[in-house]
Amino acid sequence: MVYTFLYPRTEAVAKFRSLFVKKAIEWLGEERVGDYGLRLKGTFCGEAFSVVIYFNKKGVSTKLVLEKGGKALKLFLREKLGETGPRLLIPEPHIGVDEAGKGDYFGPLVVAGVFIRPEDVDFLKEIGVADSKKLSDQGVKKIAGELCSYFKDKINLVLINPQKYNELYARINNLNQLLAWGHARVIENLLLRVKCERVIIDQFGKKSFIEAALLKKGRQVKVKQMPRAEEDYAVAAASILARDVFLARLEKLGETYNLKFPKGCGPRIKDVGRSFLAEYGKLELAKVAKLHFRTTQEIVDFL
Repeated sequence: MVYTFLYPRTEAVAKFRSLFVKKAIEWLGEERVGDYGLRLKGTFCGEAFSVVIYFNKKGVSTKLVLEKGGKALKLFLREKLGETGPRLLIPEPHIGVDEAGKGDYFGPLVVAGVFIRPEDVDFLKEIGVADSKKLSDQGVKKIAGELCSYFKDKINLVLINPQKYNELYARINNLNQLLAWGHARVIENLLLRVKCERVIIDQFGKKSFIEAALLKKGRQVKVKQMPRAEEDYAVAAASILARDVFLARLEKLGETYNLKFPKGCGPRIKDVGRSFLAEYGKLELAKVAKLHFRTTQEIVDFL
């Protein structure tokens, strides 16, 4: 569950704790989550919970995410804070598709899709489905497991490992067309299993890219491309599934090379990339990284 929570960093924790005056709560600890999150743990009405308060670069909290908690806490926070998060943008059964790894130098590109019906919304809300960017890695893993158990064959994933990604990009030479290819494959695969007439995806590149990438079945459905499509429950669920596989594969790459590959494309990426390139060379770099990123040239020029 995601809640609006806007306070300066110096006040945020105290403000959150003040909600529970005279309530049956026990505070068990705090811990940092990356550079911009703070996790609070405790028990409420006898049930364990954890929440993460996220802050922007100016030190102001932007949202509060309930990672774990019982029904009593969910109802209490909904009453006190209101609730933000996905909703059903298409009021009929539909497929939502999203990707993970597009902006990460290391690791694969993963495209995921899920078919949902309006009657699935209560379940999605109950397990805390939200845009994966608003969830911790731990939260992504937990919710992805529940989604897989519930939706089963109504889920499809296309995994493009770095080596294959580099081969495809060298041939296509356009990231948006590569994304369209991945999205189209997921849509086509799901249409072999479910009867569906509507699809919603995040907007990227020209609309014609996805239209050109779809095959016979895909061209018979209506595909809605829109900014912030993750506000739809199906796309939000797809974003979690894609992110979960991305994180797992990134961790597996790290085990293969005995190295922790960072996410994203920040300064730490260059340090790890230079160390990797010095030890393994560029041919191996193509197996772990997306070579068309400017980061590759910056790594090579430094050595």
